[in-house]
Amino acid sequence: MAGPNAAKTGNARLDAGKWGLDWLHRAQEEQLALCHELEEIADSLPGSVNRQKCIYAAKALGPLIKGIHHYEETVLFPQLQAAGEANDHLASTLERLKFEHCEDECFAEELTDALLRLGSGSAVNMEAVGYMLRGFFEGLRRHIAFEREHLLMGVRPDDAPAPADQVS
Repeated sequence: MAGPNAAKTGNARLDAGKWGLDWLHRAQEEQLALCHELEEIADSLPGSVNRQKCIYAAKALGPLIKGIHHYEETVLFPQLQAAGEANDHLASTLERLKFEHCEDECFAEELTDALLRLGSGSAVNMEAVGYMLRGFFEGLRRHIAFEREHLLMGVRPDDAPAPADQVS
């Protein structure tokens, strides 16, 4: 496992330590808002599809998921492991979450393709797209709930680097 002083990520804000737990909370809220949008799309199938909403969701999905996963794996997880109470159970939990991240990113790519086809008016299997949508947003909601209830419980926002542009 890489420590908090591992190689640079190439992202200036991450490398400078300017994203903290407040950023993570806001990013999770954005993911939950996207889950709500995806649920509305699923509920609209097959007859009332808002094509513009499908295209918006498709464009937002990948970058949002990849961005938060990158933060967690390069900043948050190493910080949690460096904490005094880190143990083998935490290490195995973080490895499982990294695996879930990989699965979620692959699923998001497939879902992005389906949403773009749906948004462009191309023929799609509505039942399959609905199943994909529900599987994705339900899994993402569970993932966020787990992180909040088990991984971040007791971690205060001031335990992580705060954004430098944040006014005190």
